[in-house]
Amino acid sequence: MTLQTVIESYNKEVDALPEIHQTGGGGDARNASGLVYENLIKRTCDNLGLDAKKNDFLLYDKPDVEIVLTDYPIYPLPQSFQKGTVEDAVNLQVDWHIYRKGLLKFFVESKCYMDTPYLLRAITNLIQIYNSPDNKNPSDKEYGIVAGQNAAADDKLKLYSDIFYKETGKRLNIFFLNPQKTRNSSKPIFNAQYRQDFNIDMWVYNKFIEWLQK
Repeated sequence: MTLQTVIESYNKEVDALPEIHQTGGGGDARNASGLVYENLIKRTCDNLGLDAKKNDFLLYDKPDVEIVLTDYPIYPLPQSFQKGTVEDAVNLQVDWHIYRKGLLKFFVESKCYMDTPYLLRAITNLIQIYNSPDNKNPSDKEYGIVAGQNAAADDKLKLYSDIFYKETGKRLNIFFLNPQKTRNSSKPIFNAQYRQDFNIDMWVYNKFIEWLQK
């Protein structure tokens, strides 16, 4: 598969979204829309000789907390806290963990559009991944977000990017791949009327490829 066929595959999947919306409704269309970008990342990596993995779980860097479970000020206190059966979360990942020649090099979160809550969650997960005991030499890795469009306010985009830098010393790379950069909820990707808004901005896509080749 060449990079041209990667783009062609992306376009075919976008072209199929209106029918998915018509037959399966908004939920199916939104799920398929997210997969369009995940598949684009995977195929791009395959073309570049990279191995993009899903379900590649890492451990959390668990805080050393001495408070007794029944003393947590949570109202009402969950039964698992009362019984002492609550377990710490263990599965930590973002959409793609990308390997080069067997070595983990990139962590990439993928979204159809990136609004402020999605951005905050992605930043939080990437900081946790940076601090994971399973992430050896975290400063040698690269951390990024790929989305079609931006729905986050500019001040939040700057704030959360700066928080990531403050916590890790690394700059977070964010790529908005569609030519219409700002999301308009009345012009979704699965509406054929706005299909041109969801082509690939080749300048940004090439920046993404350059980043993956670092």
